[in-house]
Amino acid sequence: MKNKNWEKEKNKTKNNNQRIKNKENQSAEDKSFDDQVEGRNAVLELLESNRDVNKIYISDGEKHGSINKIIAIAKEKKIIINEISKAKLNQMAQTENNQGVIAIVPPFDYCDVDDILQTAKERKEKPFILILDGIEDPHNLGSIIRTAETAGVHGVIIPKRRACRS
Repeated sequence: MKNKNWEKEKNKTKNNNQRIKNKENQSAEDKSFDDQVEGRNAVLELLESNRDVNKIYISDGEKHGSINKIIAIAKEKKIIINEISKAKLNQMAQTENNQGVIAIVPPFDYCDVDDILQTAKERKEKPFILILDGIEDPHNLGSIIRTAETAGVHGVIIPKRRACRS
């Protein structure tokens, strides 16, 4: 009888520990967005690029400088703006320099190399593909992609893992 009760308690504890672990993992996932843009200039460029933006988080009290322009454009485009504490914003941030603003964007649409080659073929051009590896700074990645677009690159290939978080 004692062994059965002990086994029951052991299983109950094991299940509770697993539930706690799952909740911890889930809350860690909720805090981090794969598709977020941080920093005043980056968010401003994002808003001016006509790319979809789900939501913008602004630190409480950050109502000076380029933040006003970000707020004005976001309101004009009817983008949700949430003011949160600086501590919470820093907790959400994936970089150390969020400058009081983080934008959440829908997941970026990736395509296959075949699609890139098809685009070049449709334009009757030789394929111009840029392959990137080891880019750690999201601002550098953004600059490279903008430059590639103006240079006529048909597509940019980046690694799925171990790449910077833009």
